[in-house]
Amino acid sequence: MSDSSPAITQSTQSYTPGFLHHLRAIVSIMCLVIWCVFMLLMLSVLKLCKVSNLDRFYFTFHGGCCWLLNLRCRISGEVSTIKPTLFLSNHISYLDVFVLGRCVPAYFIAKSEVAGWPVLGWLAKAQNTLFFERNSKKVRHQMDVMAQHFDRKGNLILFPEGTSTNGEEVKFFKSSLLQAVESAEHGVMIQPVTVVYTRLQGRRMGRDDLDRYAWYDTMPFASHFLNMFGMPAANVEVVFHAPVRLRDFTDRKACAQYCQQQVTTGLVDALASA
Repeated sequence: MSDSSPAITQSTQSYTPGFLHHLRAIVSIMCLVIWCVFMLLMLSVLKLCKVSNLDRFYFTFHGGCCWLLNLRCRISGEVSTIKPTLFLSNHISYLDVFVLGRCVPAYFIAKSEVAGWPVLGWLAKAQNTLFFERNSKKVRHQMDVMAQHFDRKGNLILFPEGTSTNGEEVKFFKSSLLQAVESAEHGVMIQPVTVVYTRLQGRRMGRDDLDRYAWYDTMPFASHFLNMFGMPAANVEVVFHAPVRLRDFTDRKACAQYCQQQVTTGLVDALASA
């Protein structure tokens, strides 16, 4: 990350759960279960009726999840309306899926392990997520799958860091993941996107606060996910940067570096103004 990035420091005002937190958590969990079951039933009906464009449905589903998790999302910039578009976003948490899913009309690309996760894996399968294995022998096939998706004018959301971070840095963007853009028959637009978790209860998040949302390194999934419920309102900034095309750069590496710089700048600016 750029040296100019303001580090998130330990806050003496970090959020401390109390009785009301646990009560809200129980209610939120029950509501989320009901919401997911209801929406999955609706999705089955829509698919049986052969409804082709489900973008609005997915927006509604993810928006409802954000509301139940008390994530208050603010969008800046313009979402690309050109199809196909590959959205390249930094990755802080599994919550990014809900945040981006409420405003980006695209399928996600996820590592194959996600398919086996409780709850989230089930939901990912329902919305036609593309699951890719971390296996060098299957890279060519996976790039072909992406290229075919682009040829059908489908958008994709990719986390090119290949992992999640602590929310105050942007890791190296893997340029190899842009091979599919070269292989696609139709010109693919590429749009960098920055996701930043900034404020909790109206004040800037400290390190402890941010760790309630950022999921990285060896953090256990189950306890982290359950501790999300009952939290007060948190602000999430989503910045859409100007779209580019691969042909605007000398090679994939130059394109990936440019997109990483744009995303990093968005994160630095959002943290500085939080």
